[in-house]
Amino acid sequence: MVEKRSLVFATLATIVWAVSISSLAAYFYLQNATYSEQIAENQQSLNTMAVNYNEAMTKRNTLLSEYSMLYGNYSFPLGTNFTLLTKLFNILMDNLKGNYSYLLMNQKDLNETYHALLNQTITINQKGNVTREEFGELLNEFYELFNLLAIRELSRIISETVTLTASICIIYENGTEKWHNKTSIPTGSSLFQLTQKIAKVNYTYSAWMKPGHIRLTAINDETEYTEYKTGYSEGRAWIWYYWDDNKQEWLSGPVGCDAWMLKDEDIYKWNFEYWRWP
Repeated sequence: MVEKRSLVFATLATIVWAVSISSLAAYFYLQNATYSEQIAENQQSLNTMAVNYNEAMTKRNTLLSEYSMLYGNYSFPLGTNFTLLTKLFNILMDNLKGNYSYLLMNQKDLNETYHALLNQTITINQKGNVTREEFGELLNEFYELFNLLAIRELSRIISETVTLTASICIIYENGTEKWHNKTSIPTGSSLFQLTQKIAKVNYTYSAWMKPGHIRLTAINDETEYTEYKTGYSEGRAWIWYYWDDNKQEWLSGPVGCDAWMLKDEDIYKWNFEYWRWP
């Protein structure tokens, strides 16, 4: 009887062991299949990104060549009529719009910069006699916008595979602090885009302010203001800062918020700050 019981226990133990091994094998098989599928998806994403990156670089290099030829005519005029060169500049502007139509349609700050340059071009064309200085200014404005568009497009391509996180604090007039920690946002985004994601904002656009053309005038309905008094004026305005890990302190933003590109794990704050002048 004891031997039979021992045999039964041994048989049950063998069955349990076999079932456990089979379950583990099935689990590891499913895990391996899942990981293999994820690796294949990631590889496909990387391959797609590489193709899109090459296309973007080809487009950029083509436009850069067109710009360089026009800049060469500007640099060595030899009696060149700059009014005639504006016709070539108009073609260059059309090519810029055609190649970066998606960004110009979906990123308002870039769209406004493009149209400001377009209006400037139309105004200069209507004069009928374009000076060297005026045409040089058009070229400089174009090159700045062109570079920004190229960078934003490359960032957009990368962001389809990679995202980053950034933390941002809003400090209101009454001292209330509202943190938005570890906010996910596509790689290549600006501080302006991050702020738009976490808050309702109003802003003004200035074509002549650079780098960056955006100045925030209100965040979540708290609006900047100015009071004029005898001999001085005072008010409050939205000022942005970034946290410097090396110095372990807050530093004032050196450029417009739309020109500051985010890095992973960055920390920012917007402060509704008091000012007085003089």
